[in-house]
Amino acid sequence: MKRRYLTSALSMIALIASSTWASAYAVTFTPPVKNGAPSQATGGASRGNLFTPSKDNSAPRQATGGASRGNLFTPSKDNSSPRQASGGASRVGTYYLNSSTVAAGGPAALIALLPQSFYGTTVSERPTILVYLPASNAQEAVFSLKDEAGNIHYQMTIPVALKAGVIAVKLPDDAPALAVGKNYQWFLALKVNGTLGPSTPYVDGWIQRIQPTAELATAMQQKDGLKQAAAFGKNGVWYDCVATMAVLHTAQPKNAAIINQWEELLSSVSLKDIATVPLVASGN
Repeated sequence: MKRRYLTSALSMIALIASSTWASAYAVTFTPPVKNGAPSQATGGASRGNLFTPSKDNSAPRQATGGASRGNLFTPSKDNSSPRQASGGASRVGTYYLNSSTVAAGGPAALIALLPQSFYGTTVSERPTILVYLPASNAQEAVFSLKDEAGNIHYQMTIPVALKAGVIAVKLPDDAPALAVGKNYQWFLALKVNGTLGPSTPYVDGWIQRIQPTAELATAMQQKDGLKQAAAFGKNGVWYDCVATMAVLHTAQPKNAAIINQWEELLSSVSLKDIATVPLVASGN
């Protein structure tokens, strides 16, 4: 069943070819009360620690695979993955690459930086999605975003030659804006040996664009990035919280306060194992 889902998903893709930080602003994550993924969706995965999932934040009720994590991550009520989903990431939220295709060094796994439900929200029309790339022989990756009906919303190819670490996949200005209140599923697949196929390693997740509250809209106007990240976390906006922290970490790689917050955030979603890996430019 997993192989059938994987083959179908990949076939679809192939076809569409401030330096100090006050403790009062600690980056924690508390998702909104009714933050839920499609009830009959396919695929999905998740993670969480600085992000505190709410009650009833559960994995697919009839799903296979899928992971969960949590410390600072406290999901909100009704924040759940697809109830009749199949496929999705492994128990640790990764797809392992065949050893024969992996370049020397680093863990051989794709990992989506997501909370426990493999689902998160954004206030951005064209959000940034973070994925850990293992060292591999792949030259390119294909990123695809589809709506709940399975229609392709946007797709692009990303150069990944000689890249290993956390990459930021930013939807470009010419990509259609995400509609408010709609769920979208994204995929990132590595073109090992230059092609996509049933054995292609990939990772996926869910995203929904929401309208910011008045409080969050005000916080977003601040110039202090850490305060912005804390506000996103407090309001349960996962994708923007982790993306903001990634920008800060990249700009100030030796800032102890930012390093600590970054590691806390990833550890909160059980991603401590990649909290110290480099952040690399995606090139998209």
